[in-house]
Amino acid sequence: MADCPISLPKPFVRLKNYHSLFTDLLKQATVPTLYPIISMFITYDSTRALTVTQKDARECYIKMYDVESYALCFEERVGGGADQYIKMKDVE
Repeated sequence: MADCPISLPKPFVRLKNYHSLFTDLLKQATVPTLYPIISMFITYDSTRALTVTQKDARECYIKMYDVESYALCFEERVGGGADQYIKMKDVE
């Protein structure tokens, strides 16, 4: 395959003086969980994060965390029986 030079976009000169407005827009934090997170979303009022974690093919957990304190507010197990198979992705 031939080398294709990639041209990066040039910065928009008119926004040069406003650079500080576009930095640090997101707050990030790492929160360890017992099982892998399958999906997650933030509630409409931006105060809680709702996650779906999956222990195995038979058991999932729906958990709600407070965004500011990272405290667990709600937890519910779905499935978990020997004869049950559950696959969850999204919760509404």
